[in-house]
Amino acid sequence: MKKSNAITKLFKINQGFARTSDILKTGVHPRDIKIMLDKEQITRVKRGIYRSAEMAIISHQGFIDLKRVIHSGVICLLSALAYHELTTFNPSIISMALRRGMRRPKILYPPVEFYYFSQKQFEAGIQEIKIGSDKVRIYCPEKTICDCFRYRNKLGLDTVKEGLSEYLNRKDRDLEKLLKYAEICRVKPLVQTWLNALV
Repeated sequence: MKKSNAITKLFKINQGFARTSDILKTGVHPRDIKIMLDKEQITRVKRGIYRSAEMAIISHQGFIDLKRVIHSGVICLLSALAYHELTTFNPSIISMALRRGMRRPKILYPPVEFYYFSQKQFEAGIQEIKIGSDKVRIYCPEKTICDCFRYRNKLGLDTVKEGLSEYLNRKDRDLEKLLKYAEICRVKPLVQTWLNALV
């Protein structure tokens, strides 16, 4: 009972997350961690980091899970497009941008696909959003659309067109900002062509 209380307290202090080393310090044996996994009391996010099943699941929980283990990553492409309500598509895999040259993280949960951006393209357009008590890095709508144009062959042109069309319907659209990011992403002529067709 004491161990159980200590583990519960540990997860609570760390907002639902805990490292293997900290769990073992409570007196829990490694085999007990496996038992907790089998009983789905905890989920392994990556090797050495767990999330409590008792933790309240909120919208975009996967963004928080990833942010906890990959501090420098940025939510991008379809995940950012969906977050900004620029597509009707609901991706089952989270898209995350990493700086080119960064070692690929071994993530077990949630499902994630990594994209490597050059430093200039990686750093442009990052904004922080608040989800629960956490702050998560995500690309702004304009940068997201330009990234989608870069990856149009992978994502499908229909999805990219939908994102741009939805953006153009917004009252807060900023075409100057959009073209600035289009230049950084090296898709400015393409974006201008589609703007001329849709505006």
